[in-house]
Amino acid sequence: MNNFERTKQWLQACGKEPSDAAASVQIGCHIEEVCEFLECLRTPKEGHSMLLDRVLTDLQWWAAKLKSGETMAYIPTYRRAAALDALCDADVTGNGVAYLSGFDKLGADAAVLDSNDDKLQDGKALILDGGKIGRRPGWRAPNLDTFVMIKK
Repeated sequence: MNNFERTKQWLQACGKEPSDAAASVQIGCHIEEVCEFLECLRTPKEGHSMLLDRVLTDLQWWAAKLKSGETMAYIPTYRRAAALDALCDADVTGNGVAYLSGFDKLGADAAVLDSNDDKLQDGKALILDGGKIGRRPGWRAPNLDTFVMIKK
């Protein structure tokens, strides 16, 4: 089963169905993950580092507002095809970054999806206040160290 189908099934098990409100929260989650990636980057140029720090601060603030439901973002009908194109391109370019960085992306994807499945207890999600998907007692994040090739 591909990553999209696994993610769809997991979200359905968590009681999430397509809607503007649910998509808005997921957009916040997506922005949060982009921020986590950006936090991993380094640049030799001091001005670029300061720019990255400013962008991260703003994106993290917005992601938190979206995830909490304090504000919403939506994809207008006339922009839906462009949004889908950007999401597909993000998958392709992300896979390209993983490949060119020497990561075992397939293995890491499986570990992350398995870890998400492990958040469920008896096939059901723990839903926290505000609709956030919680973690069952004893849950641990996946260790992705084995999927990273150490550069010499």
